[in-house]
Amino acid sequence: MPGKQYEVCLSVLRRLHDAGVLEHLVLIGSWCLLLYREYFGDAEAFPAVRTRDMDFLVPSLTKPKSKTDVPTLLKDLGFIAGLRGQTGVMLLEHPELLIEFLVPERGRGGEDVRTLPQLGVNAQPLRFMDIALMKTVQLHFADVPVTAPHPSAFALHKLLVAPRRKNAEKKSKDLDAAFLVLEMLGKRKELDLVRNLLSGFPRPWRKSVLTTMLENRHGALAELLEQP
Repeated sequence: MPGKQYEVCLSVLRRLHDAGVLEHLVLIGSWCLLLYREYFGDAEAFPAVRTRDMDFLVPSLTKPKSKTDVPTLLKDLGFIAGLRGQTGVMLLEHPELLIEFLVPERGRGGEDVRTLPQLGVNAQPLRFMDIALMKTVQLHFADVPVTAPHPSAFALHKLLVAPRRKNAEKKSKDLDAAFLVLEMLGKRKELDLVRNLLSGFPRPWRKSVLTTMLENRHGALAELLEQP
């Protein structure tokens, strides 16, 4: 039976969906694993999510066109707006969830936050977030349609960011999730999707992903994905 955290997550998604906001967001991170149960048709393959972090990627800084104050929208669900660090990144905090908005960092970067007036929040620019947008898929969280990175994009993104993690536990979780998803894609004979995405990476990114596979005893998989 779903726990309280799941129910809070579902309430957030329903609220954003009903307000016309969710269709302009991409859910990223560990909560995607619950969505992938539908994609792979296997509820047992992916463990229950145990993280407070619920991250939304905002692909466009100009959408939605109509304004929705998200902190106000979620306030009666128990979310309180706060700021983190010297840069003042906005967090929506709840005992069960911690919501943050992200945008892809492009060009030379250097901006601490990006203001999103159409949502009433700000967002943290992060490198490599464009990978999540290279291929997306719409799946259902209970009865709510949610856009997420395609499993192939999810796995490659995790493999690219994991070695850069300072937190050993988070690094390990990223790698475990990436290789689990790749295993499932292999069973569906969909590794061509991974290979096609990987071939579009800049050479340093591609090398980093393949090196991570080799260092984690997945050399055969690395060789397979290197094939033209």
